[in-house]
Amino acid sequence: MTQTLTFLIQDPDTDEVIWNLSYNPSWATPFVTVAGSEHIWNWDFVSGALLQDGEPLLGYSVVILQEA
Repeated sequence: MTQTLTFLIQDPDTDEVIWNLSYNPSWATPFVTVAGSEHIWNWDFVSGALLQDGEPLLGYSVVILQEA
C-alpha cells in the first residue's frame, strides 16, 4: 500500500500556501494539484528537485506532509 503525501508550496516570506499538491507514485499522474494554478509537476530523483513544467521550482518553501 502506497502512502499519499501532501506537498504545500509556500511563499517563504509570508508562509502563504501557493500550491497544494497530492502525491502518490502509484497514480497514473503522481502529482495532482489540489489548490493553486495547474502545472505539470514531477520529481527529479537525480537532482532531488521538484519540477514545475519541467523546470526546477525555485524561490518557494516546500512542506511535505503524510496523509492519514
